[in-house]
This record gives sequence, structure tokens and C-alpha cells, in this order.
Amino acid sequence: MKAIVLAGGHATRLWPITKHRAKPLLPLGEKPIIDFMLEELDDEVEETIISTNAKFAGDFEDYIEEYDRNARVVVEQQDSEEEKPGTIGAIIKLIEKEGLDDDLLVVGGDNYFGFSFSDLLDFCREKDAPVNVVYDINDFEHAKQFGIVDTEEDRIVGFEEKPEEPPSTLASTACYYFPKRNVSLFNQYEDHFKQTDVPAEQYLDEPGRLIEWAHEREDMYAFSFSGEWHDVGTRKGYLEATNAVIDGKVINGETESSEIGENVVVMEGARLENVEIENSIVFPEAEVKNSEIRGSLIDKKTEIEDSELQGAVIGAHTKF
Repeated sequence: MKAIVLAGGHATRLWPITKHRAKPLLPLGEKPIIDFMLEELDDEVEETIISTNAKFAGDFEDYIEEYDRNARVVVEQQDSEEEKPGTIGAIIKLIEKEGLDDDLLVVGGDNYFGFSFSDLLDFCREKDAPVNVVYDINDFEHAKQFGIVDTEEDRIVGFEEKPEEPPSTLASTACYYFPKRNVSLFNQYEDHFKQTDVPAEQYLDEPGRLIEWAHEREDMYAFSFSGEWHDVGTRKGYLEATNAVIDGKVINGETESSEIGENVVVMEGARLENVEIENSIVFPEAEVKNSEIRGSLIDKKTEIEDSELQGAVIGAHTKF
């Protein structure tokens, strides 16, 4: 079995924090987001392939070396968000480029999953069929915002994107398993939609469409979990994911005469003086004085003084 971690996005919703930083490499507590899954996958799969763009390829290679992970980087041919091949498109291109002929686990690299990958893969081996990891959000009203999977026991019998009347509370996540014999479903899926009037940028970018199409052709199963699941795509999502993995706060910088609330990360080299702060992340070498900071992200080498910030995202090297 091999794992594919999709890490080719440009994370524009988190700019400027992610303008020059790959989202899966954002620190989550005291290590990168991506390492929460790769640490487990090292013991479970033959190899992990990180699919990313040329801009961040070197950063992922540095990560692999620093954390000594059994992984390698494959570069997607795209230079901007507009040229991104889409989630399904990226998988298809990677399978073809690498000639992959293995059982495949495919995971979105900017997600934090609160389940054991060992338990997931035991489930996948037992079913010996395609699997989609689904998150039980336990709220039918909230389910209207997601791609929702309907099941009979564990078998997927339906999928609907943002349904007005959800048949279940099982939200599809960016985590899929395909046994070797079913990997051809990707090419079959693409060939099918090439014969329709559905735009390529739509059917190659919406993973839910693959589930909707594939479950009618092959038995496909849902691995359901509850607890923690965070797609780190926004400031709010990043802070919620941080809260899930830290024990109140992580303080590696200096905090002089400051009041440190819950869910606060102050990274090495950062300095706070006379600051009230809660639910915020301060990156290395930032300096904050005489300020109140809430629900904010403050990037590296930023200087802030005599300010009140609420829900802010401050880019690197900013001074005010």
C-alpha cells in the first residue's frame, strides 16, 4: 500500500500567512499539520507520496529530511491556483506519472483527523473495497453545508452535495482508500465525464462527484468517526485545529508582564510584553507590546505596539 498526500493548493483564504508557506506545513501546536498523519503512516504504508506544486516542493523535501519521514515529493505541473488540476485531476495525473500499481490511501494534507490511521486501514483491509472516511457531525441542519453520504450499515448507498434534506449526518472528508484492482476507477470516471457536457474543472475538482459516480459501480464503504476533524482552510479553522491538539497553550517565546489565555501558541523567538492574548498564534521573532490580541494570527518578524486586534491575520514583516 502507498499513501498519496494532496498538498498542491495555494491556500488563498489564509493569505498572507500562507502566501509563501504551504498550508500543510503550518505549525499545529509544536509540529506541522502534515506530520500528524505521516507519523502514523510511516508504520502503515510502504511509502507516502506528497503531491505539491513547484513553489513548495523544496519546503516539503526539507520537512521530510528534518522529520525523517518515509516519503517523497512529486511536483504537480501548475504555478497558480488557477492552473491547479483539481483534487481528482491531481490524483489521476499522479497515478499516470508514477505508474502506481498499488493499494492507495489518498488524504488531503491540510486536514487534521482525530482517528487512528491504523484503525482506518484495518477497516479498509477487512472490506477490501473502496472506502471514504466520513465524519459524523451529528446535526442535520449543519449537514446541509457538506457533501453527505448515505449508508446501509457501512456500505455507501447515496451521496448528495449540500442537500436540502440530508439523509444522514455523515460528511464526506478528503480521505479515500482504493484497493489496487479499483484504482482504474479514476480513469473510468474521467473517461465517463469526458463524454458529458460537465466542465472538466468541475468534475476534476469535486471529490464528491467521484463518490456519487463510483458507489453505483462498485461496493464502496464508509469509515465513520466522530470527535475532531478540521480542514485548516481559514483563520477560524486553523485556530480550532490548534485548540484540538494543544493543552491550553504552547509558550516557547518570551512573555513579559503578559496575560496568556487559552488556546495560545507563542513560537520560539517571539516576544510579548504587556499583552493580553487569547485564542491566537504568534509566529517566530514577532514582537508585540502593550496590546490586546484575540482570535488572531501574527506572522513572523512582525512588530505590533499599542493595538487591539480581533480576528486579524497579520502578514510577515508587518509593522504598526
